[in-house]
Amino acid sequence: MNIKGEGVFIAGGAGVTPFISIFKYLQQQNNIQNNMLIFSNKTENDIILKDEFEKMLGSNFINVITSQPNTQYHNKRIDKAFLKDTIPDFKQHFYVCGPDEFTKNILDALAALGANAETLVFEK
Repeated sequence: MNIKGEGVFIAGGAGVTPFISIFKYLQQQNNIQNNMLIFSNKTENDIILKDEFEKMLGSNFINVITSQPNTQYHNKRIDKAFLKDTIPDFKQHFYVCGPDEFTKNILDALAALGANAETLVFEK
């Protein structure tokens, strides 16, 4: 995945895989800055590298849990309303990776919220 600059990374399940090396590299370079990771999983037990992402990103690591009602995290799907409430600026880079339908829905929502097509990077 080609990184164009600081932004919001949105992953569904194993879609976080390409982001792992990106965040590890940014951490080694002391360049995490204000990057954000929104990570959707079915249950809390499905969160890959939870402790590591929390340490790297702090409050910019946002977990969304879709199939576990008694979660400490956001208990919903990532949709346009969630993105609008969570992301303060849609004039930045967005990196999206996950199942095809997840990626399509996220890209559509971001475009509807004003994200420029040139700032959307997704795994094909």
